[in-house]
Amino acid sequence: MAETLRAINIKSIDKKEKDKNILLFSIEEGKEWVTLKGVKNPNAKMKLAQSPFCFGEFVIEEGKLGKIVVGFEAIESFHEISEDVDKYFEGTAILEILDKMDFTSTQERARVFLLSIKALKNICFNNIKPLYILDKFLIEILNICGTPLYTEKCSNCGSKSFDKLYINYVTGELVCSGCKDIYCEEFSKTVFSALKILNNTEFEKLSTIKLAENSEKTLLNILVNNFKSRFDVYLKFLGILS
Repeated sequence: MAETLRAINIKSIDKKEKDKNILLFSIEEGKEWVTLKGVKNPNAKMKLAQSPFCFGEFVIEEGKLGKIVVGFEAIESFHEISEDVDKYFEGTAILEILDKMDFTSTQERARVFLLSIKALKNICFNNIKPLYILDKFLIEILNICGTPLYTEKCSNCGSKSFDKLYINYVTGELVCSGCKDIYCEEFSKTVFSALKILNNTEFEKLSTIKLAENSEKTLLNILVNNFKSRFDVYLKFLGILS
């Protein structure tokens, strides 16, 4: 029996001469590999479905060797992302995060799915610095997973009166100078300001802000290290961190 999923194509790999396996991400099923038959033919009807970023309705049936896509209707291809170098790197980074994530509940999965569509739409269509969107996406991922980085107080003692702030990469939290240890690194006021602004600004309003020069890049490195400490997963972000 066929099922229809609204899903994002996270990545694709070649299979045989004319087929491709694609990793879909949907609210209903989470992440799963499915096969596109004959999709590498020049006139293949579902040719668009093989492209990463593509968001659409995939009709899936169980085959002898796994699930097969038997129907597809595009909702949004996001092809503009692939045509701009900066947009492409940040968009690919979002897909990499989705590829690496595991979900603890259907609710968490649904929130991440909707967040992903929102982030890709803003990268694709709005005049926003792509790095702002990627930082915002990672901040929201941490919030959804119940491990927020942004705080107005020390995560350890609760003090709101601190002259300096530090990030503890073991716990992935911000602490004051009285609670810091050898695993902590100072969190500059400039980067903390960028974190606060991005945390409190909706995606659609990111075009109205301007962060201190290079603070978004420094923040990204902190967010990536924090993601690793929280989930024991390393993000490569080729073209961005390298």
